Order: sequence, then structure tokens, then C-alpha cells
Amino acid sequence: MLGKAPLATAPHGPQSGTVLPMLATAARSAGVPTDGDLWAYEVKWDGMRVLADVHEGTVVLRSRTGRDVSTTFPELTALADAHADVLLDGEVVALDDGLPSFSVLADRLHVSDPRAAERAAARTPVTLMAFDVLRLYGVELLDRSWQDRRESLDRLLPSGRAWQVSPVYPDASSLLTATREQGLEGVVAKRRTSTYQPGRRSPDWVKHAHRHHQACLVAGWRPVEGSPDRIGALLLAVPGPDGRLRYAGRAGSGLDGALEEGLRAALAGRELPRPVVDVPRPDAAGATFTEPVAVVEVRHLGRTSGGRLRQPTLRGLRPDLGPSDVRQE
Repeated sequence: MLGKAPLATAPHGPQSGTVLPMLATAARSAGVPTDGDLWAYEVKWDGMRVLADVHEGTVVLRSRTGRDVSTTFPELTALADAHADVLLDGEVVALDDGLPSFSVLADRLHVSDPRAAERAAARTPVTLMAFDVLRLYGVELLDRSWQDRRESLDRLLPSGRAWQVSPVYPDASSLLTATREQGLEGVVAKRRTSTYQPGRRSPDWVKHAHRHHQACLVAGWRPVEGSPDRIGALLLAVPGPDGRLRYAGRAGSGLDGALEEGLRAALAGRELPRPVVDVPRPDAAGATFTEPVAVVEVRHLGRTSGGRLRQPTLRGLRPDLGPSDVRQE
């Protein structure tokens, strides 16, 4: 569940309220709804959700938990050249061989120093894939239908490389096939008559992912064999249906130097004498246990009957998420 931190605030703009992101529910076994007259279909982008608040030449970017990430993505200040007043909802993406890659983007998420962020932007530029508009020229659009908001978004011309409008498609089956074949993340179906429902995981938006992803809390780490000071694998935890943390397995694949450095910073001073979840003895042997405060993104091949992730691969830290944002996907 989302915490109470706002995703976006606009104290500098004409609207003084706060907005939380509207979230999609996961598709059931039957898949996304297929009635194209009632639903529209978009690509599910593999990136970081942000609201981009543009007002009188300034741009404020806020993550899903309300953290100001404007410094992290300096190239998106070009959004100020687009329109005098607009609040865009979208996904920041970085490309790897022409495809969005969260693993590539993850190397930028922890950068907060302005000079380091400028260097990172030169090496790995990002783009905002905008899929909704929540305010335009001082008028809030939250209570208008998705169709009306989409028509307003389509009339906004993207400026330069800073942002693009995420395309809409009329046929679910064709988009599911195309995204699967092209290695894209998946598809989101949106009810054309739906209003924007801040802070709600709504059945009016339905997502289908081709690959299994899970945000996990770090409950500890195991060292590299022969190098006790090096992190070799993470002990993962995810809340169960009752809200209590459960052990989700250990993951070492995908753990590189940059991720290890970020983990050390996130876990510094967080050591515990015993784990917060029931860790099996083989995994607990030689491990350092920590408070479950750091969040990592994991790709996996499903779950065992006991809830462990099958063949988990680490994709990167999620500094845009807090412990209260982690839920079983």
C-alpha cells in the first residue's frame, strides 16, 4: 500500500493541493479487458513513475513516494520549454539497445549531486513517456474522463528529446503480441470513461506484465566466499496477504559493483542481531541481518508453494519506494 507521502505538490503553482498516483491492478488469468470501445491500450514501460509539474519556467519531478527527484534527471528541465503550466503523469525510461531497461535506469536513481547527475545524463539520457495530464493552464483535469484527458494530452506537442506521448492502441491482442515479441514490459488497459483516482489501485486500469517483477525489502546479506566484507547475495522479504513480512529467498545474480555500493550506503548502521523474518539455516549461516528499509527490484520466474521467488535476479535499488510501498505483486 502507498504511504501518506504525496507524489506531487504544487506550492509554486495555481493549485495548492497534493496528488497521489493512480495505480493499475494486475490482470487476472483471463488477461486484460478486450473491448476496444470501452478500453484503450498502452505499452507498460519499464521505468520509474513520476509526476512532472511544470509552472512558469520551473520543473518539479516527484517520485511515487513524493520524493523530489528533479536533480536526478536534469535533462527533463527541458519540459519547461513545452508549456507554461502542466502536470504530466508518466514513466522515466532509459534505453538499452533501443528498449527501455530498468537495470540501466537504476544506475541513475541514486544520483542526487547536481554535477554527478549532469555527467550521468550525458552518459545515459532519459525520456519521460507521458501517458496522462492532470492539470493544464491552471485547470485540474482529475474529474474528467480518461478519454477527455487523453485528447488534451494529444494536443500537447512534445519538445525535443525531453518527453514523448505514450501511444494508444485500439486492440489488446495485437499489442500483447507485439510487446511480447519486441521484449517490452507489457500492456496497460485503461477504461475510457474512468476519472483519475489519486492514490487508488483502481480496476479501471489493468496491467499485464510479460515478466514477473517484485519489489523486495532487504532483510540481510551474505558475503562473497573468501571475502567476508563483500556482499555476495541478499536475503529478501515481502509482506504476505496478512501484511506480515515473509522470507522470499536470497538473490545474488545481478549484484554488481554499483549496486553493492548503493546497498552499503542504504544499509549502513542498520545491522540487527537476528533476522526480522524466518530465514532457513543454510541461508542464515554467516549472514549479516539488517532492518528491512532498503528496497530492491527483482525479476523472477514465479514462486514456490512456500512463497519463495524462483531464480530471482536483482535489477537495482528502488530509492523511489519506501518499505510501506512494497506489496506482493
